Amino acid sequence: MKPEEALAAARSRAAARSYPELPGFTVEPVESVTLDQLYEWAVIEPEIEGLYSTRRFGAPITFVKRMVQRSLRQYLGQMIAQQTRFNLQLTVYVARLADRVDELERRAGPRDS
Repeated sequence: MKPEEALAAARSRAAARSYPELPGFTVEPVESVTLDQLYEWAVIEPEIEGLYSTRRFGAPITFVKRMVQRSLRQYLGQMIAQQTRFNLQLTVYVARLADRVDELERRAGPRDS
């Protein structure tokens, strides 16, 4: 199978599958991402309401998930804080690079196509 055929086959298989809708979790396709969106996405804000189970005996499973989350609260809080700091610093770095590119393009003048 050629790579082009594999990509088409993978896309058709993915389209054929139905994935459950997760409340509060939607990903809208965008053509370009703005810095404001990057800043918003950089901050991690987990919601405890997202810990639930839709299985037949979901209540006990949900209870266990929430107890595990509660027992790991300090560790997860530290990990989330570190990841959020990294995300924000990376977003600031990207913003600075974008400003530098804009400045260089302004200095270079208009492009001839």
